[in-house]
Amino acid sequence: MTLEELKNLDVTLSMKGTTDSILKAMGTLNGGPGDGAILDVIRQKLLEVDDAFERPLDSPEVFQKLKGIAQKAGKKDLEAYCQEQVDMIEANDLHFKGYTQMFYGNCIAATELLGKAAKLAPKHPLAGKDLKTALNRLDKAGAELSKAEAQIGKDPNKSEAWNKKATALVTMGRTDEAMQFFDKAIALDPNNADALGKKGAALEGQGKFKEAVPLFKKALQIKPTSQIAKKGLNLADYFAGET
Repeated sequence: MTLEELKNLDVTLSMKGTTDSILKAMGTLNGGPGDGAILDVIRQKLLEVDDAFERPLDSPEVFQKLKGIAQKAGKKDLEAYCQEQVDMIEANDLHFKGYTQMFYGNCIAATELLGKAAKLAPKHPLAGKDLKTALNRLDKAGAELSKAEAQIGKDPNKSEAWNKKATALVTMGRTDEAMQFFDKAIALDPNNADALGKKGAALEGQGKFKEAVPLFKKALQIKPTSQIAKKGLNLADYFAGET
């Protein structure tokens, strides 16, 4: 790819096409004195990707190779930029996993993943914010559990109290223990859409997508606006092809 072709590359047309073009342009580079102009254009194109998609080019390969070339060429700013983007790509993956765990209800797992994302890429737009949310939920879980148990003590036939107990336990990472209390809530009120949805989400957190799907579908029959059920079905389809 010539310098002029690279300058005219429209990065908004295709992330894959942009990746292929930049890799092709880098194919003849070795970090020598004559590489400066092409390296400058490559960096400009990568910045254009940042602006267009609000995330870095999704190719650690590009940034790792470019980092090596920049190091040889003595372009420390470009080298640092490449490392920052490699970290951001990894942080994006950690954030997605952490945010998904937060949907499943498990804030112990979520805080671990989101904490790693925030530490790895301090400039990540969502990791720090979502970490704060997960920690806040975790801080409240003990009190929520005590409150639910007090309600159960007064009236053990209230479905929602059992649902809240189960939810607090999942938040604290005690999902296996929580399942019996979701079952109790559903047994007392088979139309408790929130309990159905939260049990489904907790099952997904255990990788039991096939078991979760019927719960989400039943929740939607009862409450067509249930966001937890809709999101749960989307995740079941995404991760396991279950619908």
